[in-house]
Amino acid sequence: MTGAWGRILEKYGQRVAVVRGGEETVCRAFLQPALERREDWFQHLPTPLGVARRDQWLYLGPPETALDGMEDGYVAWNSTQFEVRAAQKVCIGEEPVYWWALLAVRDPEPEAGPGETE
Repeated sequence: MTGAWGRILEKYGQRVAVVRGGEETVCRAFLQPALERREDWFQHLPTPLGVARRDQWLYLGPPETALDGMEDGYVAWNSTQFEVRAAQKVCIGEEPVYWWALLAVRDPEPEAGPGETE
């Protein structure tokens, strides 16, 4: 990645890992909470089964680290895993400039209890 966008990501972006098919690609990207302005929107929603997270995150990353077709893949940052809800490559003309994505916090994997095997 070259040019102004690459320099901005290198200086101000967070270090994230894009994990796909067991392979991890480390890059720098902007990752910020996407805040809603509506009064009826809450980051955590009480449900009969407990509290459910509804927060979403905005991802702006390098053009060479694709986020399409992630399936079971995820983006990891700061000990948190995010699933990709939507992703789009953004181009100027024919040239890819960056990846835009909307992420959601991934539910933690259930831990094996006593007598259970993984």
